[in-house]
Amino acid sequence: MYKKLFVAFLALVICGTAGADLYVNIGTSGGGWPSAPYIITPDQTSDVPNWMPSMFPTFCVERWRYFSSSPGDYWATIDDMILYGGDASTVDLDAAPDPLLAKTKQIYAAFLNGALVEGGQAIDGNIVQTSIWGAQLYEDSHGDTYEINNTIESIIADSSAVAGWNNVKVLNLWRNANCTGDVQSQLVMTPVPGAGLLGAVGLGLASLRLRRRRATADA
Repeated sequence: MYKKLFVAFLALVICGTAGADLYVNIGTSGGGWPSAPYIITPDQTSDVPNWMPSMFPTFCVERWRYFSSSPGDYWATIDDMILYGGDASTVDLDAAPDPLLAKTKQIYAAFLNGALVEGGQAIDGNIVQTSIWGAQLYEDSHGDTYEINNTIESIIADSSAVAGWNNVKVLNLWRNANCTGDVQSQLVMTPVPGAGLLGAVGLGLASLRLRRRRATADA
């Protein structure tokens, strides 16, 4: 219990210190549930990092977190960890962050690189989405771990297909600027971090942090 409270307190302190200064819009690309990929459009009136595209596709990285409204405005942070976790066992009880696993990063990098193709056609975004949950070892409503699509598993074994994968981060979303009210997190590709861009967060309980941002979500 004390560890959970400490992790929650640490996340709030770190967030509050740096402040939240970026606002983005999240919409869907259409189609059926979960309508993946989602589309993020940063608000140019906020503090948008100069490396961030004016629009980019993304996927939900958590399974058991939800947007509070559709659409909704959210603050966000870019992190190496999924703050407050995303599996069923931690949804309401555990504030400990989940690591962003290598295969999750590789699937998203392969998607951005245009490598997720089967039979000359792009693999359906919803298949990519469930494969990301599988890569994170998250479970469905029956308690079964999602599976990574076999074709996707084969593609990400090619190092050229996943170029830049280690620069994939988590876009953690929040209802408030002080990083309270955790909602569904997304994926974002960042540039190779320089010494001045990322700072270490204490005791390894939270992640490296670039900037803060706010988001509009369309679940």
